Parts: sequence; structure tokens; C-alpha cells
Amino acid sequence: MAIYVDSCEAQETIVITTRSSVYELVILRGDRGDVLVRGGRYFTEFSPVLFLGSIPDDGSFNRDTIDLGGRLKFVFGEQFVITSPVESLSRDSAGAMNRTGGVNTSN
Repeated sequence: MAIYVDSCEAQETIVITTRSSVYELVILRGDRGDVLVRGGRYFTEFSPVLFLGSIPDDGSFNRDTIDLGGRLKFVFGEQFVITSPVESLSRDSAGAMNRTGGVNTSN
């Protein structure tokens, strides 16, 4: 299973369980990789990041894609963040925004 972030609707939420954490991604502009992410040790609250794609075991790179078994790659400030391998995925078009007290995504 794979999810192509560039085909997701704005405010769609993707819940990703990796080997060591659970992440929530809220799509802002999927065509640009702009998302909010919460989870893991770096993202204790929703943070704006650039989602780049997934790195499968063979070391290739799948741009704009969340792949089962792949490691997610984000740009957060001046650093790259790479997760442990993805074990499960789910999509929620209602979004995390409705469950978390309304994160303001306007600029």
C-alpha cells in the first residue's frame, strides 16, 4: 500500500505507525509537500514541515510517497528527519484538525 501525498486533499489526515512511533500528517499543499506533522521525538506538537517521500529498504527514493516498509523523509528547519520503517497507514478526510482543538494553518 502507498499513499501519494501530491494527490491528497488539503486538510486530509494520514496516520502512520512506524516501528518506533505514530505520526499524524495533515496535508496543507500536497502538490508541494507542505504538511503539518505530529509524532515521534521531534514533533511533540503539530509542526510545519516539507515532506519529501519514502526511502525503501533498497535505498531508492520515492518522491511524494508514503510506502509501507519505507522510511519517511522530512525537512524540518535546517535538518532532515528520517523515521523508522512504516508499518501501517490510514487516511482520514475529516482530519486531525477537528480532533485537536483546531490548529490554525492560515498564514
